Amino acid sequence: MSTATSTSLGTIITQCSTYSLGYAEKLAVDIPADRWNDHGMDGMNHPAFLYGHLAIYPNKVLAGFLGRADLVVPCPFDEAPLEQGQECLADAALYPTKDVVMPYFKERYETVLGILPDISPEIFAMDNPLGGGFAERLPTCGAAVNFMMNNHVMMHAGQVSHWRRAIGLGSLG
Repeated sequence: MSTATSTSLGTIITQCSTYSLGYAEKLAVDIPADRWNDHGMDGMNHPAFLYGHLAIYPNKVLAGFLGRADLVVPCPFDEAPLEQGQECLADAALYPTKDVVMPYFKERYETVLGILPDISPEIFAMDNPLGGGFAERLPTCGAAVNFMMNNHVMMHAGQVSHWRRAIGLGSLG
């Protein structure tokens, strides 16, 4: 594993992602289980949707960009209502409970973080295999992994932060 002073892309992504994921995890700590599926207000995504959505992506990063399908662990909940483009619905039965999603979320991201510093520059330099607009914006595996492990997490953490304020939990301070 690379040292803390390494400038390898995998180490840099890991350092940034550790920060992003720590923030996302802190936002969830004091969310009461009975508010997990609360929309807060019309059109707002609830934590069950947001954390469930985020939790399904480490497997996609491992298998789709890093060539590590051997590290994929089956999801303990239905991924379909959480995939990209799905609408956050009021039906709590569609989404994983906090006690199911958060340990899975944490373990999956930690798995990716554990291998990133050792990923070769050649893997990061490979073309983004997804094609389309995503690959046009993020043309390499390295760019896609960086986005998924950082920007994507923080985009949804921002939604959770706003949701917290809307229901009266406030910011982390």
